[in-house]
Amino acid sequence: MTVFHRNLSRAVVAAICVIPLLAGCSANGEATLQPGPHDRQAIKYLVLEEARRMNVPAALALAVAHAESNFNAHAESHKGARGVMQIMPATARGEYGMEPGELWNPRLNIRLGLHFLGRLLRQYRGRQDLALSYYNGGSAVGTWPNARVIPATWRYVAKVRRLQSWYREKLRQGRV
Repeated sequence: MTVFHRNLSRAVVAAICVIPLLAGCSANGEATLQPGPHDRQAIKYLVLEEARRMNVPAALALAVAHAESNFNAHAESHKGARGVMQIMPATARGEYGMEPGELWNPRLNIRLGLHFLGRLLRQYRGRQDLALSYYNGGSAVGTWPNARVIPATWRYVAKVRRLQSWYREKLRQGRV
């Protein structure tokens, strides 16, 4: 892919994901939800909504959000990752052209995180272990077909997979 096409792809993704949010509305015209730090149930519903939009399995989306921030829209890691999906400002800027402060918007943060996760799932042909390893540890995973789960992410991948099973059962029961 040429630099031109990569930049064009980023611009299109940013337009699809971000423009409705910058206008202060969701794609369906409703006001953007701005949950407080303790409103984890509202965050879960946002995760489910965006998972449907981004075609990411609901239980996986919930598991990643749980593992990353426990559904805390105001979480910030010691490395500077922000929000529900713990997105690094450099990733937001480089991949989506977003400013670091925009990562505090829960809906935008979730949308970007799940778009990125969905892209990784496609890149690794549905291999959730590889997508999760990259999401957590970055490009050291490698490229298909030689990609491997990197040792530094083994615990993270196992944790998300356990949470995914738990959320799959909760969703089956109609409870989240």
